[in-house]
Amino acid sequence: MNDTLKIIKERSSVRAYTGEPLSEDEIRAIVEAGLQAPTARNMREVHISVIPGNHPLLKEIDIENKSIMLENADAAAKDAIMGNPNNFYYNAPCVFILSVDKDFVWNKVDAGIAVENMSIAASSMGLGNLIIGIISRAMSGNKKEYFAKALNFPENYEFAIAFAAGRKAADKAPHDYDYDSSVSFI
Repeated sequence: MNDTLKIIKERSSVRAYTGEPLSEDEIRAIVEAGLQAPTARNMREVHISVIPGNHPLLKEIDIENKSIMLENADAAAKDAIMGNPNNFYYNAPCVFILSVDKDFVWNKVDAGIAVENMSIAASSMGLGNLIIGIISRAMSGNKKEYFAKALNFPENYEFAIAFAAGRKAADKAPHDYDYDSSVSFI
C-alpha cells in the first residue's frame, strides 16, 4: 500500500488536542493543499480564513451555534447540548473556515474537495484534524453577515465547511466500514 492510501486509511476525526500551536510552515502547507484542490470549471472560488484557536471569534461562533441548536431541540437534545463541555473545534490550536461564492452551482463540492485535501495533508504531517459542518447554523443565521465580515469572506461568499488541526492529545481508531453493503459493481 502506498503512503497516500495508508494515510487515508488511518485518518480519523480527532477531538482532543495538546494546544501546542502549529508552525507557520504547517499552516501554509495545509492551506496550500486546500488551494491545490481541483475546482469545477477551474473557478478557484474557495476562500480559506485561518483563525488561531484562542481567537474570541471562535467562541462567538460556538455560542451562537449552540443557541440556535437549543431553539429547535427537544428536552433530551437540550440536555446533551448543555452537558457537552466542548466547543465545535475541540480547542484545536488552528481553525480554517472555507467560504465559497454563493452563486456558483458547484461551490460546496469544491469546498469538500479542498477540505479533504487539507485533511490528508494534515494527517501526512502527523497532525490530528477534524472536518466541521456543525457551525452551519451559526454561519447562516442572524449573524451571518457579521461572521462573514469578521472572517474576511470575499463579497458574495458564504460559509461552506470548517476544519480544525493540531497535535493529537489522544488517538482514535478510524471508522469501520462495510465494503459489501457500500459498493455495487454494475
